[in-house]
Amino acid sequence: MLRHLLGLLVGIALAPVLWIAVSWSAGELPGLLEGGAEVAPVSAAVLLVLVGFACAYLAAARISPLTAGAAGLPLAALALWPAVHPASLSTALSWLNPESFVFPGGPGVSVALPLGALLVFSAAVPGRWRSPAPTGPAMVAAPWERVDRSDGGPDGPVGDTVPEAPGRGPATEVWDPRQDDPDKTTTPFSRGEDGWTPLGREARRRD
Repeated sequence: MLRHLLGLLVGIALAPVLWIAVSWSAGELPGLLEGGAEVAPVSAAVLLVLVGFACAYLAAARISPLTAGAAGLPLAALALWPAVHPASLSTALSWLNPESFVFPGGPGVSVALPLGALLVFSAAVPGRWRSPAPTGPAMVAAPWERVDRSDGGPDGPVGDTVPEAPGRGPATEVWDPRQDDPDKTTTPFSRGEDGWTPLGREARRRD
């Protein structure tokens, strides 16, 4: 819950920054296509690249999807506002100079609209709402592995071994307890110097 709240706040703070960067860069970028090497067109191209990297990170990183949604929704809304309801635009933004590059309806619309749609769509993907999986090596042993702690392992010396399941492992002797008694359903074990040994196998060794 905390990561979603922080993501929402970060996305709201990023929305005006992205809009200003996109609006200014889109207005200055045509100067670069005219063959000029002035500072403003080159800076606009670099800024657009950084904006693209930032939006790609918001759309693909394992962070709260509210970050991408809160940053992309204002971009898409500002880009579509002049087309959806232009009368309310001049009324709501009467304090802003219509000739300013941040005023909705400028050249930044062509860049802000696809970026906003991308961020909003990435936030709507169900997989983004899953908690990040814990990382780290999985300490899981197979049930047929032989565990020998007689040499004083991390849990201290135990003094015996856990028998392997018949038929598992590359060096395991295959022994069927039904050869001694087909009616047996369980196999008793006896503890000796070599660890745990099935009673049927011990009896065969004595014979």
